[in-house]
Amino acid sequence: MKRWAQWGALGLGGVVLLAGAIGAYLVATFDADRYKGVLIEWVREHRQRELRIEGPLELELWPRLQVRLQGVSLSEHRRPQETFLALRDARLAVEVWPLLRKSLVIDRIEARGLTLRYLRDAQGRRNIDDLLGRDDGPEDSAGKSGPLHFDVAALDLSDATVTVHDELGGLRGDVVVRRLQSGRLADQLSAPVEVDATLELLQPGVQGRLSGKTRLRFDRAASRLTLSDMHLAYRGEALGVRGLDAGMQGSLVYEAGSRALQAENLVLRTRAEIGSLRFEPSELKARRFAYDPARRALRLEELDVQLDAVRDKHPLKAQLRWPALEVTGERLTGSAMQGQVELKGEQPLRVTFSSAAPVGNFDLLRLPGFEARLEGTGPRKLTGELRADLALQPEKGSVALDALAGRLRIEDPKLKPLDARLGGRATASPQAAQWQLEGALNDNEFDTRGRALFTGTVPTVHMQGRFARLDLDRLLPERAERPASAAASPTPTPPDTPVDLSVLREWQGSLALTAGELSWKPYRLRDLRLDANLEGGMLRVPRYAAGLWGGRVEGSAFADARAQRVVLKAQAQQIDVEAALRDVARKDLLRGTGRLQLDVESAGRSLQEMKSRLAGKATVQVRDGAIKGVNLARTLREAKAALSLRQDALQRASQTEETDFSELSATFDIAQGVARNDDLDAKSPFLRLGGAGAIDIGRNRIDYTLRATVTDTSKGQGGSDLARLRGLTLPVRLTGPLEAVDWQIQWSAVAAAAAEAAVKSRIEDKLRKELGLPSPPEGAASEPVRPRDRLKDTLKGLIR
Repeated sequence: MKRWAQWGALGLGGVVLLAGAIGAYLVATFDADRYKGVLIEWVREHRQRELRIEGPLELELWPRLQVRLQGVSLSEHRRPQETFLALRDARLAVEVWPLLRKSLVIDRIEARGLTLRYLRDAQGRRNIDDLLGRDDGPEDSAGKSGPLHFDVAALDLSDATVTVHDELGGLRGDVVVRRLQSGRLADQLSAPVEVDATLELLQPGVQGRLSGKTRLRFDRAASRLTLSDMHLAYRGEALGVRGLDAGMQGSLVYEAGSRALQAENLVLRTRAEIGSLRFEPSELKARRFAYDPARRALRLEELDVQLDAVRDKHPLKAQLRWPALEVTGERLTGSAMQGQVELKGEQPLRVTFSSAAPVGNFDLLRLPGFEARLEGTGPRKLTGELRADLALQPEKGSVALDALAGRLRIEDPKLKPLDARLGGRATASPQAAQWQLEGALNDNEFDTRGRALFTGTVPTVHMQGRFARLDLDRLLPERAERPASAAASPTPTPPDTPVDLSVLREWQGSLALTAGELSWKPYRLRDLRLDANLEGGMLRVPRYAAGLWGGRVEGSAFADARAQRVVLKAQAQQIDVEAALRDVARKDLLRGTGRLQLDVESAGRSLQEMKSRLAGKATVQVRDGAIKGVNLARTLREAKAALSLRQDALQRASQTEETDFSELSATFDIAQGVARNDDLDAKSPFLRLGGAGAIDIGRNRIDYTLRATVTDTSKGQGGSDLARLRGLTLPVRLTGPLEAVDWQIQWSAVAAAAAEAAVKSRIEDKLRKELGLPSPPEGAASEPVRPRDRLKDTLKGLIR
């Protein structure tokens, strides 16, 4: 026996020595370049991909098979110019003896600088399908290939980027793994895992950092993944939620085949900002949650949601409790749901809601008799109620409000009482929402329908709204009207109004709004039509139109949030110019019926900056109107005293004075907030007006010179005085703020011109007397014969 043991020991030693010698020989004779070529050709022939190995290839055989690769890249299938995978440095150590038993035992995996692209089109075709295909190979004694068991002692992955473009799953973006470490990974074995990764997803909009620890267990046969003892955290943004700081504890089980999800002792704590709502540490707890669509089963135990938030510096608390729910196919048992929302502060508000016990089945779970009551105290009294049948579809993840009926009344000392009524149907899910509603606001009946999508980087909303009649004066508080006389008195410069278009980047979609009548002092619109599209922070209004100021106004508009830029085009026909100026600019400068064309644009972050950077063109045509502030005809009739003094007269504009005209036209070139004009043309029975100058819109000032020419005179009182100025041009300069324009009539220039005309008149009269010509009748309309022409005719007779 002892001899057999000796022979056995010697044989085993020989085998070990032989294996060691073979391993040493292989390592010593290992030709990296040769095996690179063989591997590259095999990948090219069997996978139709291009493999590149730029760095050295290192191999160790004992006590474990260890390979190190550097500078490796692999192309896409049948697309050698497109990179599927790139790897800066990787080490793989494999136990040798388990390979003989078809068991892959990996001692350690290390990888640095990994980049990988995962693509899936709308038909479900993936760029890894060829790599997952099975090769034909020898089968075991049962006629089937046995599964290859694997066992990884440790995983260390850093500086890895996975680019995902999944059209079918609606996923697009990058996942950057800073560090991923694990303990032993093997089938049905729980291993500690530590992760630190950054998510940069464009669809859905998720940008943030995921970090934490958990224990990972997977079951290959059942395709089951278990996360236990979770302590995971996420910070960043997600689906339009800003400042998200969330932590998760408990355990999760996910089965990929059936898409079943289970959770126990789940605790989710979060901080976040949604619009003006800031969530303080809020908490969701569930002792047990189970969802199995294959079995049509849903189970919920002790769901408790506690939300603490702040809205406009006012605390907000919400609570929801649902003790039990269990659904399996057509069987359903459960308890009623209840909760409340409470807003504190200057205007407290309390909302309580509840439902009856659920009915239905897995496909459609109903909470009948859902009821919410609202009660607001404080300066603003608020009462209301909402009733509906709440319908849930677990498999689709959607909720619907059927037979919706609600009423609301608001009483505020500063507002007019508001009674609102709403009815219809609405549905919502994490991906989308739809509604079809009708109601009334203080007897202003309306209906609206639309849909919202939440799968993109920002929500997309398409909405249609129609009002038969909308009187905003019955809904909004009275606006303080500034009296016209107040404009003349000096007032402190009001603070500049900021203009922020960034809200245009938080949404996208379309709006179609119509209203038979719309009233909002001082505006009264008829047959309003408005179409708008919002995308990428750019708002386009291809058409707006309404009856306004006794005529029709239509045009288009554009706003760009990135450049803080706005463009406005408008055409107005047959409008009351006086009403338009008074409503829009609070100015009373012009009267008449006219036509207006406007094409302007500007950019800036405040109203004053936009006014100062205004640019474009404007055209005005008015008939049967008047220029307000001065009566040039009356002033000219009183010209005798002013001409004798030869002094310019400065007078303040008066709303009781005006200069009539039969027609007026002018064009303005606008640049840097200054509108310049040099082609004013206005006609009246006695005057012809021209002019040139500028209106500084940014500074709200005018510097303009009117040129008034007397074309005809009357025989009434003052007619003879006015006749003295016939054919002369009277300069009138308009200066000062638009609220109080100063009219300076430059009599000094007129007196000089009148004196020159008088001298010429005396000379002509003397020539007439010397030549024996009759004087022209006073006020004759026909053109007089010039003395020199008559002298010329007389001389011709003498020569003859």
